[in-house]
Amino acid sequence: MKLSLLILFSTSLLAQSIATDGYGLIDKPEPFTTEQNQSMFEQGKQMCSNNCVNDFGTALGESQGVKAYSNCQSQCIYPEFSFLNLATNEVTIHAENPKDKNLYYIGLVYQCVEYARHWWMINNGITFGSIDSAHEIIYLEEGKNIRTNENFPLARSINGTARIAPKKGDLLVYYPDRNNPLWRHGHVAVVVDIDEQQGWIALAEENYNNKLWQNPESYSRKISLFKTNGYYQILDIEPGMSENTSGGLISGWIYPQTTGKTTKN
Repeated sequence: MKLSLLILFSTSLLAQSIATDGYGLIDKPEPFTTEQNQSMFEQGKQMCSNNCVNDFGTALGESQGVKAYSNCQSQCIYPEFSFLNLATNEVTIHAENPKDKNLYYIGLVYQCVEYARHWWMINNGITFGSIDSAHEIIYLEEGKNIRTNENFPLARSINGTARIAPKKGDLLVYYPDRNNPLWRHGHVAVVVDIDEQQGWIALAEENYNNKLWQNPESYSRKISLFKTNGYYQILDIEPGMSENTSGGLISGWIYPQTTGKTTKN
């Protein structure tokens, strides 16, 4: 999907129960049908060994104890799932639910959602609920503490109209493009560094482009951050560049709600 620099607005604002910084979030798209999901799953299983950017399972980088691996190419769907051992923090991979109370579900291996969950679980001790596509994360209202199983409220900032800057540990969420197979599910990445003065944020992620990370010990890539009249906007463009012909449109960033942190515009 060729990146548009326009901020998209819904014709009617969502009735929001989640604390929201900013406005203009597009209404949540209708989910894929069961038949569509099954078809994409079957097609994806055939795309994990051909035309790989890097071979499936190749280590790409690591951020704060969470390693990222190649998914071969973005449309690959490998039917195995990762679990975190709460006693040892070891990650194991299983073809079926291991039904072990010490193992906590992370996600479908080497997908962007799996990496975001894994990073939150290791570094914050929290997770988020079940979703079909990465773009749905921006619409979630609650997270969960993996140790106590207690739920807590999430808050979000809407890209382009947010007054609150992204911070380390926030999840950056992309809109889907149903007309582009590479972007039909959107994307999610973890913000791991930010420099407002230089105008960039650094991300950690899986299955964006499956390339080796720009800094293999810290982040996968940097993208552009702007602040105009107090409003923050993030563009999926490398700092100093003017275009990203394969990039996506960012919906916003989501994080645990903190009293006094989130304001509604």
